[in-house]
Amino acid sequence: MQLIRGKKLKQIFLDHWELFVKKHKKQIRSAIHKNVEKMLICGTEEAGFHLYQCPDCGVEKKVPHICKSRFCSSCGVAQTEKWIEQYTTLFANTIYRHMIFHPPSEFRPFFGLGKTPYYNMLYTTVNQTLKDWCQRKGFIPGIMSVMHTFGRDEKFTPHIHALMTSGGIDATHSKWVPSEYLPYPFFKKHFKDHFLENIQKLWTNQQLDKIPEKLRFLFSAEYQQKIIQKLLTITWYVYIGEKLSNARFTVRYIGRYTKRPAIAESRITGYDGCSVTFNFVDHKTDKLTFHNLPAEEFIGKLIRHIPSENFRIIRYGGFYANRVRGELLPKVFAILNQDYRKAKQKLANLGSWWRQKIQQFTKLDPLVCSVCLVPLRLISVVYNTNAKDTYG
Repeated sequence: MQLIRGKKLKQIFLDHWELFVKKHKKQIRSAIHKNVEKMLICGTEEAGFHLYQCPDCGVEKKVPHICKSRFCSSCGVAQTEKWIEQYTTLFANTIYRHMIFHPPSEFRPFFGLGKTPYYNMLYTTVNQTLKDWCQRKGFIPGIMSVMHTFGRDEKFTPHIHALMTSGGIDATHSKWVPSEYLPYPFFKKHFKDHFLENIQKLWTNQQLDKIPEKLRFLFSAEYQQKIIQKLLTITWYVYIGEKLSNARFTVRYIGRYTKRPAIAESRITGYDGCSVTFNFVDHKTDKLTFHNLPAEEFIGKLIRHIPSENFRIIRYGGFYANRVRGELLPKVFAILNQDYRKAKQKLANLGSWWRQKIQQFTKLDPLVCSVCLVPLRLISVVYNTNAKDTYG
């Protein structure tokens, strides 16, 4: 097996995507086409560029545009770091709890068919479950939820990672109500009850003419009742992690699940032009395991995790919800004796993120002429004619 360096994922798709499309054209959603095509031209002139010129010596410099897609390995890492830097400033510096809500495997076929409506239903279910607990304890928490559709072995397994403050503000928005203990039985029961109620509503409204005939048995009353009766008798999986002590660690912890593609470049250990080898730590054995797949099968496993266009991977609730954040977040910072204005000012001063990072690693400003040592002047912008990014 040949070891490859650089943009491994991009090379695999450059070699096999065209043939993959010919074989599976009818099964490939438009969101998949757009994001793969954007990834393939990322960082090239085809994606567009900013053209700068030195006002003294006239030397020109092209800065190619990147795709900013979560499916692009390099952009995924960069966007994750940028998101972490931004939200570290606006997350209240308090204790958080990491929770995972994982529906039973019997529901995976429905998520695979429905995607957006079933993903939205899962977000709703998690929010209802968390709200039940917070209302019982009398506080409004800060919540961030991230959809994760893949496991370590790249299998399709949709679930949600949620971060919730360990406590929150009371109904009068004047004091902090701590909440140290989170009982497993409560969250497992409420997650199960809300999920079964919500998915049955989706089943009722399902249009069978949009379902492949061989899969319509999934929507027969007998089959669905059989699933429900089975799952009512078992305990559902909800993970409640250890306390996360501060905002910076918390945002970086969950940031791993926000902007990156389904597999990290570092996990692709070999590619010989025909097959791909990647590794993962097996949950059952806790040992490093290697998988070898034909490139076409590998591509198929990855692209199924691309959600529909304009689908929001990251969602906020409680005092982080977009509709109330402007009103409640300053009050939360004040109650916790933190400076909200200072945080907002820091966010405003972040400026050009890519320029900062290049300066950080090279100690050189990319927009200063290396000969004349004067700032370069933007003289033109060439845009890619493709549609804007629609993924995450």
